[in-house]
Amino acid sequence: MKSNALLLLAALLPAPLAAEVPQIMVQARAESAPIDGDADDPAIWVNPSDPMKSLVLGTDKTKGLYVFDLAGQQVDFLPDGKLNNVDIRPFRLMGEDVWLASAAERGAEKLVFWIIRADGSITHASPFAFDGVPADMADGVENIYGSALMRDPETGRVSALVNYKSGHVIQWDVTEQNGELALTYLRTLQVPSQPEGMVSDDRTGLIYVGEEDAAIWQFPAWPEGGDTGKTIANVPSDCFPRDDIEGLSIYDGAEGHYLVASSQGIHRAAIFDLSDAQTPCVGLVGVEAGEIDGVTETDGLDVTAAPLGPNYPAGMLVMMDDQNEMFTTGFKYMSFADVLAGLK
Repeated sequence: MKSNALLLLAALLPAPLAAEVPQIMVQARAESAPIDGDADDPAIWVNPSDPMKSLVLGTDKTKGLYVFDLAGQQVDFLPDGKLNNVDIRPFRLMGEDVWLASAAERGAEKLVFWIIRADGSITHASPFAFDGVPADMADGVENIYGSALMRDPETGRVSALVNYKSGHVIQWDVTEQNGELALTYLRTLQVPSQPEGMVSDDRTGLIYVGEEDAAIWQFPAWPEGGDTGKTIANVPSDCFPRDDIEGLSIYDGAEGHYLVASSQGIHRAAIFDLSDAQTPCVGLVGVEAGEIDGVTETDGLDVTAAPLGPNYPAGMLVMMDDQNEMFTTGFKYMSFADVLAGLK
């Protein structure tokens, strides 16, 4: 994310919008309780037994991890430090089906983990914090930043990705050993400049890395596929006329297969069609004011294709908002059905 001074300057300049890409304007169905800090990135936990009791985890880069329900009410807060991107995947722990959540903790330069159980309770994993880079590789790997989780749907294998401002992306296998988490180093990928947002498309075995000022990179998700990456979008382009590329997420459902990426410089979420080999940008989603104020300067975002009740029949898009009406930050909830209607 840019400094406050640069954000203020950018806000005063007109934001160029792509003429050839459909502009899809939606309104928020709900918003989180305000965060009097620095909201950054959300992750949606889908409750498999009662989707209406699903949760939104949201990081505050100055304080810790907030937990909200689908009405936006705060149900928990974990004061776990300067957290950046948060992600969630199913995990098997001591014979129990749970979910693993992770985030990069910038204050301690650590990768941290929580366990989410079926009742929605969230506790620290054991151990809670790990070094994000092997000790013998630390030279030149500077300033932990973004993170993501991935899971092989066939084997259940779980891996963690953590990136650094130096452009390094480090991948770890995550396993259980006698009831505790264990990380095993797999490999290091590299992009030319500072990355942050990352996401795994678990079904297709690909990962996407947002190089903030330059491009979205695609890599094979596992070392067996090789380490060669390619760019699928660049700055400047129709959907990123200016930086930053921020949060990334995957929508994968009956209605489509999309990469959703925060185009922070124009206050939009760019939609890329992953069912097309050329991965074209097919829409730019903006959130305008209605009963709830709109979204500006989005940092992180998350999306799910899981139906979450009558407000979200085709899933939900959650976007960070840098300025509520009372000058706080927070997260806005949108129905992905509204996005899909604009794509047709």
